[in-house]
Amino acid sequence: MMTVMVQDRGSPGSAQGSLAHLVDAIGCEGFGLALAHYLHGLCGADHVAAFRLGRDELREVAACCVQPELTARDRVESYVKQGLWKNDPAMTEAQRCVDGVSPTIIHVDFSDQGYTDLRPRVYPHVRDRILLCGRSAGGAFGLSVLRADPHSPFGDEGIRRLGESADLLVALLGKHAQLCQGQPDVAHALTDLPDIEACIVARSALPRREAEVCARILYGLSSVGIALDLSVSEETVKTYRKRAYQRLNIGSERELLTWYLACWSRWSAQQFDACLRPAVPVVATAAVH
Repeated sequence: MMTVMVQDRGSPGSAQGSLAHLVDAIGCEGFGLALAHYLHGLCGADHVAAFRLGRDELREVAACCVQPELTARDRVESYVKQGLWKNDPAMTEAQRCVDGVSPTIIHVDFSDQGYTDLRPRVYPHVRDRILLCGRSAGGAFGLSVLRADPHSPFGDEGIRRLGESADLLVALLGKHAQLCQGQPDVAHALTDLPDIEACIVARSALPRREAEVCARILYGLSSVGIALDLSVSEETVKTYRKRAYQRLNIGSERELLTWYLACWSRWSAQQFDACLRPAVPVVATAAVH
C-alpha cells in the first residue's frame, strides 16, 4: 500500500504560502506586491520599499502596500528623486553598516530629531519602521519595512523572523535587481536632455552636433525647435539628422528610439555601478539588531 503525503503550503497570506509567489515574481512587475505580502505574513508589514544603495545615489528596486491602491508612489518618488533619503538617519546608518559581514536591522526611532521634518513628508501615517540593509552578489540593498497607524508597532517575534530571513531577502532583492537591470527605465530615459546627450556620446561615435540633434529628437523637439535651441537653420538640422541616421544605420525616429533605449539600459546601469562600493562577500548569516 502506498501512502501519499501532501505538504501543507499554508494560506495565501502566510509567509509560508507567499514565499513561492515571491520567488516566482523575481524579475516581474508583481515583485513589489509579492514582497509586501511575504513580509506581511512574516512580521506584519503594511508597506515595503526596497532600494539599491550607492555612495551618492539611491535607486528604487520595489515599493508596494499590502493593499496596492494605498501605495504612496508620490512619497517614494520624492524620497528618491528629491534626495530626502540623504537626510534620513536610518539610511545614513545603513550606508555605514551595509558593508558588514552580515545584514543589519535598524529599528527606527521616530522621536529622533532627524525625523522632525522628514516624517510629515515621507512617513505621515507610519506607526513603526524597520530598515534592513545588506550586500549580496547583486550589490548593496536597503529594505524599509513599515507598520501603519492604527496598528501596534512591530513585535519582538516579527523582528526576530525578519532577522532570520535577512540573508534570503537581500539575495532576492539582488536577483530581482539584476534581472530588471537590462530593462530600460523608460520613465527616466527620455526626460533629462543632458543625460540623453551623455548616453548617445558614450554609446556611439557620432560627432557632437549630430549627437545633439539626435538627443533633441528623442527629447521631443521638432526640427524648428532643434534649430532654435542650437542656433542653426532648420536645413542644417535635417542635414545632421540624415548623417547621424546613416552612421547608426537607421532610417526613422522609431529606429532611433529603439537604438537609444538599448543603449540607455546598459549606460544607466554602468553609471550607477560606478557609484557602488567594491563588493564585500557576505560570509555570515546572523542579522544584527
